[in-house]
Amino acid sequence: MRSATEMIASPASRLEPMLIRLPPQLADRLRRLARATRIRQSDYLREAVSDLLAKYGHVSLEEGSEH
Repeated sequence: MRSATEMIASPASRLEPMLIRLPPQLADRLRRLARATRIRQSDYLREAVSDLLAKYGHVSLEEGSEH
């Protein structure tokens, strides 16, 4: 199994498009963070998903399982 760091997409890899919805306050904070740091919002979101999957890595992620 690959580590969370290895799963974060490199610029050359193919990325799957996804639509997410955020509460306006979170979206605004993410937007301001991205502007201040000059790091894309999508990069922050990929990092957050990777961290979340690492945190819950002990949970079965088999298809059809609940949570």
